[in-house]
Amino acid sequence: MFAAWIWQWKNDHPAIVDVVWSYLTAGLAVGWILLEVEASWTRKILVALPIALWGLRLGFHLHTRLKRDGSDGRYNAMSTAMGNWKPIGYFFFYQFQALGAFFLALSPYTALTGDPDDVRLIDGLALVLWVGAFFGESISDHQLSVFRMNPANKAKACDLGFWKYSRHPNYFFEWLLWIVWLMMAFGSSTWWISLAAALTMLILVTKITGIPYVEDQSIRSRGDAYIQYQKRTSPFIPWFPKLDS
Repeated sequence: MFAAWIWQWKNDHPAIVDVVWSYLTAGLAVGWILLEVEASWTRKILVALPIALWGLRLGFHLHTRLKRDGSDGRYNAMSTAMGNWKPIGYFFFYQFQALGAFFLALSPYTALTGDPDDVRLIDGLALVLWVGAFFGESISDHQLSVFRMNPANKAKACDLGFWKYSRHPNYFFEWLLWIVWLMMAFGSSTWWISLAAALTMLILVTKITGIPYVEDQSIRSRGDAYIQYQKRTSPFIPWFPKLDS
């Protein structure tokens, strides 16, 4: 993250932190899992493969989006707010992201020790949830990308596919992925780490770095169209939209 901070300082591209964070979190988790000598290889693959696929997909998606858009409105607003303190402000922000990656990577590692030598029913149920959440997030991201690539939709709010039922289905499915590690951690003496990670992710996406910044930016760029979208669409958990009065 220090190297990423140096790069963004020279290139004025702070949004790269999200790409680095995705790869870093997955890389830490996979590394710790593979180095665990007391777990069977069946258990290692069961836990390592999902977090590796998560990191690769998310990092690639974010990198592709940055190449297409050139910048991220959230970080543009953050840069403006920091003013002359931007270099030092981003230094601490990047280090906070590094700490977050370290903490969240502990969740899949804790899932490994739920039962180091066996694959249980709860692990199978967790994998089913992972498949649904992984593809749900992937489809949500794809639907939004396709919508935004159409110039006719520039001032509109995306309300197609999953976005008709939630203003942030990608964040909802992302959070479900961290519930997977909590399920797999059942039986571990440190299961509470996965619980803390799931709660932390929920707070981050709904209260701090996710929804608040995205919605502020959406209102600035789409105005009344997004405000009307807010009124009829669930903010997080997918649900049927309200009927227009």
